[in-house]
Amino acid sequence: MDPLTEALERTAGAISSSINGVFADLEEIAAAVTAAANAAPGIPRRGEFLFLKQELANFIKLHSTLIVGAGIAYAPGSLPEAPHWLEWWRAQPKGEPKFVTHDLNPESLNYYDYTTREWFTLPSTAGRPLAVGPYVDFGGINSSIITLCVPAPTAQGIHVLGCDLTLANLEGVFLRALQLRDPAVVLLGPNGRVIASNNARIATGTLLLDKDLQRATSSMDVSSEVPARLPWKLITLKD
Repeated sequence: MDPLTEALERTAGAISSSINGVFADLEEIAAAVTAAANAAPGIPRRGEFLFLKQELANFIKLHSTLIVGAGIAYAPGSLPEAPHWLEWWRAQPKGEPKFVTHDLNPESLNYYDYTTREWFTLPSTAGRPLAVGPYVDFGGINSSIITLCVPAPTAQGIHVLGCDLTLANLEGVFLRALQLRDPAVVLLGPNGRVIASNNARIATGTLLLDKDLQRATSSMDVSSEVPARLPWKLITLKD
């Protein structure tokens, strides 16, 4: 095997392994949400899901090298207390994750309608875990992120568990595994945005230009086993 192919396979393996580990733990929490909803007498109330605060706090701290926050978005109309409800926690340098307040009042100028966001609609429609982005999280940390999403189906609708990964954290995994300065290698999202690269001219979060795509010499799926869950590619570019 030539050194470049070996480096690409090593990088794909490192990224896939890191992300799949996060997905696996998030899926366990989603399964607990489904179980709690099914076990509730009648229509579940918010009190049935109080365990999530600690579960998600532990989850954020466990994966703190990758993720910066996590939470749950409930299916519209599924809770008696409110037509819409979103609970999200953000990692802190020290101590417990901090609860993030979102304006869920449709009459407000700052209304955050999570039901229209891809990180909520895509896993709900597909019925399976997937990675969404990169995109700019104007409703949260105002930077380019990727959200890993897992649906939690219940009789009242599909809730979505999610966690946010910054491109800077993913770039660290990418560069440590790649260990190459040449040729230019890009980790590309399905929306054409750069997740990471080893070339200073190709900035993370930007759209890969057509002139750059025309220089592509090879392409490798990051997750060959489940590409729909993690639809990222490693692309090499000639000088």
